[in-house]
Amino acid sequence: MADVLRENHRSDLRVFVIWEPVLETDWGTPSQALTGYVADPRVMHFWDRDRRLSSAYGGVQNLPALATMERVGFRMKEIVWDTALLYSPSAAWGRPAELLLAPVFQYRADLAAALR
Repeated sequence: MADVLRENHRSDLRVFVIWEPVLETDWGTPSQALTGYVADPRVMHFWDRDRRLSSAYGGVQNLPALATMERVGFRMKEIVWDTALLYSPSAAWGRPAELLLAPVFQYRADLAAALR
């Protein structure tokens, strides 16, 4: 994600990175070393200890309803994670994203192209 942001200089771009406990090592608020991987003034980091966002999305079974187009390259079990949802600046609240990509690293080129 950081390399995608370095290549994209759009000042109107906003990125919300939601950290949640998924792996055994995800036991607390992400350190500055972790958030530093996506250090950019257009990025805001949030810690979702209780995975409320994943629940609000309706869980993994609801992925197809989250975006008009999706590319998912791995099997998520119960938690929506390592996912990018792209919305246009004119997106209306409650509408699906234009694009859902997961895992982010695998679809890095697609993410970069969509942000141009």
